[in-house]
Amino acid sequence: MAMMVQVPGFFLALMGWAATLLLLENATRLTVNDRRAMAVCSWVAWMTPGFGSFVLAGRLATDTAALYVGVTTMLLTVIILLGARSRTRTRP
Repeated sequence: MAMMVQVPGFFLALMGWAATLLLLENATRLTVNDRRAMAVCSWVAWMTPGFGSFVLAGRLATDTAALYVGVTTMLLTVIILLGARSRTRTRP
């Protein structure tokens, strides 16, 4: 039950990242690749304090939280790159 106290900090980080993605979706001046890169970078920016709430409470070690952020960032990058490569390309 004590772990549940830190969960709102993590969900706040997820909601912040989702809001950032919604803002990036409407950024017409950015190219598609720029939006994808900013989505991954904003994941790191939002998840660092998200997992930091668990570190602050002593539920996770700092290196474990850094490992979680790193692994999830790598997985997100792979998913975005695979999605970009599998996208059908039409030439005008």
